[in-house]
Amino acid sequence: MSGSKEAVELATHLPEIGFPEFTTKLVSDVFDTLIASNLRQTEAYVELLKQTGKSLQAFINDTKDDIDGNMLLQFLSKVVGADNDGNPVVKPGGTLTQAQASDLNKAVEVKDAGIDSDNKAVTHGSLDESKFQKILDAVANRLAADKYTLLKEMVKQGLLRLVIEQGEIETRLTFNTYGSSYLQNRSTDYNRKDFNFRAKAKTGGLLSGWVKASASTSYNSIKVSTATKTDIDRSSSSVQIYGRVHLNFKTDYLPLDQD
Repeated sequence: MSGSKEAVELATHLPEIGFPEFTTKLVSDVFDTLIASNLRQTEAYVELLKQTGKSLQAFINDTKDDIDGNMLLQFLSKVVGADNDGNPVVKPGGTLTQAQASDLNKAVEVKDAGIDSDNKAVTHGSLDESKFQKILDAVANRLAADKYTLLKEMVKQGLLRLVIEQGEIETRLTFNTYGSSYLQNRSTDYNRKDFNFRAKAKTGGLLSGWVKASASTSYNSIKVSTATKTDIDRSSSSVQIYGRVHLNFKTDYLPLDQD
């Protein structure tokens, strides 16, 4: 099969590439992704309502253990700072002045949560392991209460949504075929002929030395023939499928907490 015919043959397989299926799947996947994203947003808001529907005391008890050490350390450093060497003041074996203990009690105070002494568990003086742990628990309670207040404010604002204002889905198929046939015949003939004749006759001894004759002939013939034949078929094909999704979002709130 010649190269050009093979290129045509390749082009007939274009429907087998599955470009319509590719486009359909891209559109379907984008749609499914948007639906899933909307469901996750709604589920997150439902979970938010569930958490803020708890009492402050219940919320603190359920979430205070999720407060990590870095958050506790940042809170303490912000309230009482560090010593001259840059080490935390609140630590086992450390000492709190009366002013530092008072500042900490004001910072960790939590009202209306059913916590003893409104969470004021800090005493001045030296800190053993038991006192140190009570301070950490008090800070965790305060941070959990702050989170509860923040979530309450988010509920008042309503459901945070990512809304698509405009979108574009683009697919593209590039299918190239190439075929060529090349035939070349070349021949060369080279001929050469040489013919020489020389005669000399001997007539007798009485004649002078130059009157002598003899005959001779020579013949040379050369023939060279060369032939070159080149027969080349070339064919190729390339397929490129391209897909692009461009979506413009905006953020808004859907008020749900209305009186």
